[in-house]
Amino acid sequence: MISSSPLPLHPYRCTRPPFGFRGARALLVTVCVIATACTPDAGETAATTGSITPAVASLTPALDGRALYETNCSACHGAGGLGDGPMAETLPVKPANIIEHLGDHAPEEIVRRVAEGIPPAMPAAPLSAEEITEVLDYIWSTLPDSTQSRLRALQLLMMEEH
Repeated sequence: MISSSPLPLHPYRCTRPPFGFRGARALLVTVCVIATACTPDAGETAATTGSITPAVASLTPALDGRALYETNCSACHGAGGLGDGPMAETLPVKPANIIEHLGDHAPEEIVRRVAEGIPPAMPAAPLSAEEITEVLDYIWSTLPDSTQSRLRALQLLMMEEH
């Protein structure tokens, strides 16, 4: 039996999954949010280790963002987004500390800058706006709650001024 469903199905069972991909993703997001909220100090690990490795990375949708970050960004910006990647020393301009920039720009501005590049320092990223947003969501997910709150407040202040 040939099925258009992305999931392999047993021939004697229903030919459609009980909910589509969006429903499964929404369920996964909900479970991850609850798991993260119930894990004490889960966000604090990034600050203490200096790397972008969330405690629940294997469970979150940010996993796509993590893979995109590791493939497209970490060589220059480093594992922790501090601008200390393995290629950083060979570049004419030191890569930016991504974490510092999160509070300085509106999310749309960061997406635009990454997509277009920042000459001469950074070339345009070979990512769609959606993929860049996934990378940014991943980076945010690695920050301790206190850092997220501080940077979000700075973002709001900056957006009110402009």
